[in-house]
Order: sequence, then C-alpha cells, then structure tokens
Amino acid sequence: MYKEMFRELSLKINDSDNPYKKDDLEIVEEYPNKCSYYIEKVVSMESAILIARFRMEPEDYRNYIMELDRSRKIAHDALIAETKILNKICQIYGYPEIYNGSFENRNEIAEFAKKIVDEFFEKRQRAV
Repeated sequence: MYKEMFRELSLKINDSDNPYKKDDLEIVEEYPNKCSYYIEKVVSMESAILIARFRMEPEDYRNYIMELDRSRKIAHDALIAETKILNKICQIYGYPEIYNGSFENRNEIAEFAKKIVDEFFEKRQRAV
C-alpha cells in the first residue's frame, strides 16, 4: 500500500514541470530511510535498557539512557517534520496525503513509521 503510494507520488512529481521536482523526488525517496532511522533509534534504546545496566555503574547508566532518550527524541522530532514535508509535497502535486493521522500523537507517527519500514522489508526486491 505505502510502497505503491510512494511510487505513484514519484510518478506525479516526475511528470510535473515543477522546477523543484528533483528535490521533491529526493525527499520522497529518503522518507522511508528516515522512518528506518527512527526505528533503529528505538531498538537501540530498548536494547540498551535491557543490557547496559549490567555493565555500567548506576550514574553512568542513567546518563547513558538519558543521552539515548535525547537522541531518540531528536530522531522522532525529525521524523514528524519530515512527515509534514512529505504531506506538503503530496498537496503540491495534487496527491492524497500519505500520512492521515494526528501530528500531535507521537505514538501514532511512530506506528506509521514502523508500518512503512515493515512494508518495505516485506515487499523488498529479492535477489535471483
């Protein structure tokens, strides 16, 4: 579903005479990578929470987790901004917005990113 939406949006952009279409195509192409980056940050933090406390002193562990959480929040904020840009590109080219959820609901955007990553992994091109 999402992979097809990205393809259709890319076709609309490519067929336009918009002078910024190269930049817009790059943003659309990179969006799934932004989702993947955010998911990677979540997984890294969860892994660290499970293991790091056994190999660090309590104060070091707290600081480490705080830094990981800060990094994850920055990635999440960037994902929200990128999603807003993606939807704006959809509007510019007369394509339905790919993200239809609330920008106020951080969990909803996180789940959306996970769906994008899952679909791209599930429908990946297989080597022959």
